[in-house]
Amino acid sequence: MTPQIRHKLEYHKGSVNTAIFDASGSYIFTGGQDKTIRLINSTTGDQIQTFLGHGWGIQGLAVSKDSNSLVSCGGTDRAVYLWDVSQVQLTRKLSSHTQRVDCVAISDNGSIIVSGSFDKTVRVWDTRSSNSPQALLQVLDESKDGISSLALTQTEIIASSIDGHVRTYDMRTGRVLVESFGGQPVVCARVVSGGKCMLVSSMDGSIQLVDRTDGKAMAAFSGHTCQNYRIQCDASDSLVASGSEDGFVYVWDILRDNESGSATYRLGGHSGIVNTVEFHPSAKADNPKGHAMLSAASDGSVVIWE
Repeated sequence: MTPQIRHKLEYHKGSVNTAIFDASGSYIFTGGQDKTIRLINSTTGDQIQTFLGHGWGIQGLAVSKDSNSLVSCGGTDRAVYLWDVSQVQLTRKLSSHTQRVDCVAISDNGSIIVSGSFDKTVRVWDTRSSNSPQALLQVLDESKDGISSLALTQTEIIASSIDGHVRTYDMRTGRVLVESFGGQPVVCARVVSGGKCMLVSSMDGSIQLVDRTDGKAMAAFSGHTCQNYRIQCDASDSLVASGSEDGFVYVWDILRDNESGSATYRLGGHSGIVNTVEFHPSAKADNPKGHAMLSAASDGSVVIWE
């Protein structure tokens, strides 16, 4: 059944650069070029709160598993912001990057923040430290170009880079495993299928589903346009989805489209570049009711699909 638009939200003025579900799927956080973060009820589509404090457009968001801590980055201000969600209050501003910060991640309990920057570094922060200088635990500087996306597991940091590599760092030993993806700039890497696989999107318009045990590609998908922008993708238990520069959301059935690589659905709901997509958490838990997802675009809109 073709996904349908449940809500089309237009709370932002200007591009919506990032949008995420919280762990429960009940709420959505969106970040825009208008320097605001919006908290939205995913069922009703109603806006609940607006977070103000960034001096530049929001580039990345991440939320702790209990939804108490939100972390954001605002690009050119070179800082990482930590928010108390219930109080709608900025609690920390972490400054150490020398260029714009494009992506962030946070541990389940909110104690560790990871940030990735155009300065080619990944920085690891301890939120339990009482002051910002001491909060910086580690600088990972193996990348030869800007960091495009970040993901965390219980023991790993996964960082994709415009240099064409995805680096997986072991948090305990510091060991790094480097995987190359044909030399093309990697714009997004997400850990999916309960940690068994990695979804990797590159700036040649290709998406690969990779087995994390041996690094081999299990499937490849194409059809969307990704040539100039950091287009984000995601996967549920059975589907892969990506934004696209042509204004559509592309959705592939992992089993059905395994050989052809052609999209099952090409969804129109935006009139600008679709910057990001994300599946509802229940879709990733193999819930038969959980095929909802969101998409956010440069036209200022967020669409909730079902």
